[in-house]
Amino acid sequence: MDYVLEPEMQAVSDNLVKPENIKEQDDYSPQSYWGNLSDDDEDYLNKKGVKSPTDLLHSYRELERAYSSRVALPRDGDKEALRKFYSKLGMPNDCKTYEVDLAEEDLAFGDAFKQTCLENNILPQSAQALYDWYVKNRAEQEADVEQQQYEQSQAEMNEQLREWGNTATQNTELMKRGIRLFVGDSDEDGDDTIARMEEALGTKRMMKLFCRLGNAVGEDNSVSFKCNAQGNDAFDSVAFFREMFRNAS
Repeated sequence: MDYVLEPEMQAVSDNLVKPENIKEQDDYSPQSYWGNLSDDDEDYLNKKGVKSPTDLLHSYRELERAYSSRVALPRDGDKEALRKFYSKLGMPNDCKTYEVDLAEEDLAFGDAFKQTCLENNILPQSAQALYDWYVKNRAEQEADVEQQQYEQSQAEMNEQLREWGNTATQNTELMKRGIRLFVGDSDEDGDDTIARMEEALGTKRMMKLFCRLGNAVGEDNSVSFKCNAQGNDAFDSVAFFREMFRNAS
């Protein structure tokens, strides 16, 4: 005996759920297809002109087709496909088309920077932004280093002055005399020389060194160069300064 469905269990005809039939209904709304939609969702569908799931599917397939044809990602290791991919994005064949406004101190490595951008797939319009970041970051790091060096120098100077105690004022003047003897009158070149020495030796050791030098050449230090009373021994400046540097610790 064939199984007979009860009226309430009978299947609805396929023709009744076709989109074209539902469109003909006077009470059509997006909820007919997607259930309960918020007002924002319904408004969005209406603005996009989406009247049925079929419209949405067609729109999605067109988008997928257009997207895949324009920005298809190359497989790993496929250098030729990768080159074509970046070429579509605007990557040139050589670095001559890169226009980067370089600071004067960076002109020497400008071509190397552009070539590096090319080899690493940095687009020309992004190269300037990358260089600007580098300059800003470099300036900030240099400022941090200078501040740290200054603080370290101040700490060592104060420590040496405490060690000198009551003779700090006298030894400071001797130190200044030694510096003048070493670099002559203060000028930009002399200041740079002292700065490099301080960086190499440290502030505390440099203070001791120039204090010893200033004391050695003082008018009241007749034996500072270790010449005997007869004056027969020639002054060995190399040995003298070597000993001075050795003891300035």
